[in-house]
Amino acid sequence: MSQTYDAIIIGAGVMGASLAFHLSQRGSKVVILEKKTVASGATGHSSGLIRMHYDLQVEAQLAFESYQYFANWKEKVGGDCGFTRTGFLQIEPRANEAKMRGNVENQKKLGINTSMISASEVKEIAPDFTTDDFDFAAYEPDSGYADATLTTNSFLESAKRQGATLIQDCEVTGIQISGGKVNGVTTTKGVFFAPIVINAAGNWGAQIGKMVGLEIPMVTWTHDVAFLVRPKGLRPFPAFIDDSIAMYGRPEGSSLVLAALEEDSFRNEEPGVESQKTAPEFIERLIEKICQRMPKMEESGVHSIHVGRDGLPPDQRAIFGPAGPDGFYLACGLSGTGFKTSPIAGRAMTEWILDGAPKSVDISSFHFDRFASGKLLKGEHAYGNIWK
Repeated sequence: MSQTYDAIIIGAGVMGASLAFHLSQRGSKVVILEKKTVASGATGHSSGLIRMHYDLQVEAQLAFESYQYFANWKEKVGGDCGFTRTGFLQIEPRANEAKMRGNVENQKKLGINTSMISASEVKEIAPDFTTDDFDFAAYEPDSGYADATLTTNSFLESAKRQGATLIQDCEVTGIQISGGKVNGVTTTKGVFFAPIVINAAGNWGAQIGKMVGLEIPMVTWTHDVAFLVRPKGLRPFPAFIDDSIAMYGRPEGSSLVLAALEEDSFRNEEPGVESQKTAPEFIERLIEKICQRMPKMEESGVHSIHVGRDGLPPDQRAIFGPAGPDGFYLACGLSGTGFKTSPIAGRAMTEWILDGAPKSVDISSFHFDRFASGKLLKGEHAYGNIWK
């Protein structure tokens, strides 16, 4: 197979799908090459939180502008993304209260519907939460969760209606360069030609980078997630991130609770590893922690677990923009948080590629050169790394 396109996207996760949607919407002839199947990597194992609380202002902006897509999906994209509004709580230890206030004020400046609420107000929103170990939390009433696989397929179906091509079970084996410019890729299904190649390969991103001589400082990060049986009588509660006990959770429909830890994840596994083995004592530690915040979960049980993997740079922030030979772009290193920002990140990347600069949101600070210069991204009121 030998075909010519305007752009080649490597990877059919949610970021690659968003890029395909936005590029094809602008009239580009796009092909998405996927090593396995759609959403078979990090996207298919995403916890799907839709929230806007970040300590880095540009990430909060990306999440806020992407929220406009999730909340108006049929009009903006078509199909369904499974968005469910539950509200969202960010809980921090008392030592981080001033930082949380600073972040909430920054988010309000962007137009985000967020506020600091007292522990007693948290109790009204989530009656089964314990609240004696914090005084305040950040609350976003509009937030919730969505279905990452459904979102990805909706992006791709819309992109295909606009002329994009998806080829699955197609492994990229090399990237062709001539005169300092990319001109195509070799794959297990033939050669594809294009002046633009975008690395959206998830935890395979570093390996794709090596094909053009880039050493992307990114390791494979492994994340364990559990679905727990929702106890009878557990009252409604919002999605939440609880940094005080290093975990997060959300409802999953009416019968399950999704929960995961922020700590003790594996690092440096081979990107192609298929193992679904969780970290030692993961379930025991998870149950212990969630019961600290929701004692009624002691009546729960394990429904299922899964293991997801993504690319993790040193500052645990995405890598966007041009790098290496002319026409080669990065949209990887998403660090397990790329789903909620994917709609507008794909649009901003499309502007960078076609117009020379990102306009919807200025994502230029996520450039690859920050690693060589030592200018790693850090929040204005930083909590520290998400993943410990």
